[in-house]
Amino acid sequence: MIYLFLDADDYLFSRRLSELKAAMGDPEMADLNVTDLAGNQTDVADILYHAGTMPFLAERRLVIVRDFLSQLDKRMAASKGSDSAAHTEAARLIADMADLPSTNDLVFVDSGVDKRRQLWKGFSGEKGATPGLAELISSKRVVAEEMGTPDPRQLSGWIMRTAKDEAIAIDGQAVQMLANFVGPNLRQLANELQKLSLYANGRSISAADVKLMVSDSSEGLIWDLTDALSQRDGRKAMRSLHDLRRGDANPFYLLTMMARQYRILVKVKDAMSRGGSNENEIAREVKESPYPVKKAMQQCRGYRMEELETILDRFLRADLAMKTGADAETEIEILVAELTQLRVR
Repeated sequence: MIYLFLDADDYLFSRRLSELKAAMGDPEMADLNVTDLAGNQTDVADILYHAGTMPFLAERRLVIVRDFLSQLDKRMAASKGSDSAAHTEAARLIADMADLPSTNDLVFVDSGVDKRRQLWKGFSGEKGATPGLAELISSKRVVAEEMGTPDPRQLSGWIMRTAKDEAIAIDGQAVQMLANFVGPNLRQLANELQKLSLYANGRSISAADVKLMVSDSSEGLIWDLTDALSQRDGRKAMRSLHDLRRGDANPFYLLTMMARQYRILVKVKDAMSRGGSNENEIAREVKESPYPVKKAMQQCRGYRMEELETILDRFLRADLAMKTGADAETEIEILVAELTQLRVR
């Protein structure tokens, strides 16, 4: 079988690859019959050679080719005609794939194949018309599977489906909180689900469990701190700082996380100044998950851009002071106190 995995998320691909390997039988023999080729270190002749080799002491053989089609696609697009070397290679690959042994699986993992170009749509050359990937997929000679990371708005659904597949009970509020804390990192989400399931020990995972157990939940406390700073509420800010310290947060870690939050504020404020108003759209634009973007949209209204830029400069000075001998705990306290008072005229 020939597969084309498009826009493959690392976690989704690893799970699918495990399924293909499991179908090969004895794991020890399977390892001897798996070939993994990097697209920039192989060519059509090499791919066809490995894909055409019969299995060794096993029923099946698996050949994985990573990011080759996207490179071939770009070479074809850059060529001046359909008689180029790239077109000849593409024609050979498409023609000879039909003759591969039925015992072998050939898997192309790619994210850059342009569906408007000839490799996808087909082309004509000296030896006649060559079908593109679209026709091979339509005729079921190639199985295409979309494996992109879910949109942030679809993460909750993905978590619910994964939990159901794993027979893990989880509350709706916990699902949303987990999606907000972790974002579109599917491997981490899956790991956190397993960890939470063990902690819940048979009962349904609650939002309180997520807040307690998920490693990224400290980001929520950081947002509490920056929320207090945006309100210029010194008492609340110091209380939030105390909560973070109670969790043994390293001062350098606190400074890094606070700076990160303010960089998000800058990106979100810039997007909002250009008319952005939907948190999901802004999240895609600034490449952050919806939770911090939603928080930033609320907080950045309390700042002018000049203030945010001044704050980022202050973080740099604090970082330098902490690295050149200043007491780190004291420097963080001074920084928080200053930020509750800061006004740029």
